[in-house]
Amino acid sequence: MEQLRLGLPPRDTANPIARLMFGLLALVAGLGLIALLLFVVLPVAGLIVSAALGGILLALAGVVMMVPFLLVAGSVLIFFSRSSARRQASVRSNTARH
Repeated sequence: MEQLRLGLPPRDTANPIARLMFGLLALVAGLGLIALLLFVVLPVAGLIVSAALGGILLALAGVVMMVPFLLVAGSVLIFFSRSSARRQASVRSNTARH
C-alpha cells in the first residue's frame, strides 16, 4: 500500500522549468491567499466586531438613560400609593348605591 504523499510526485518536478513554474504558481497562490485574508476577511471581521460592540454600547447607554425615568416614575408611583394622596371617600361619586 502506497503512503499518502502531499505534493506532486518527484517525476513531475524533475524538469527545472517545471519546478520554476510550480514555484511561481505556489508564490502567486500564497500571495493571493494572504491578500484575501488581509483585504477581505479581516475588514469583514472588523465590521462585524465593531457592529457588535456598537450595539452593546447603545444598549448600555439606553439602560443608563432610563435610570432618571425610572427614578421619577418610581417616586410618582410611591407618592400616589400613599393613602393621603388618594381621593377621600367623601369626594368619590355615589353611583355605586343606585
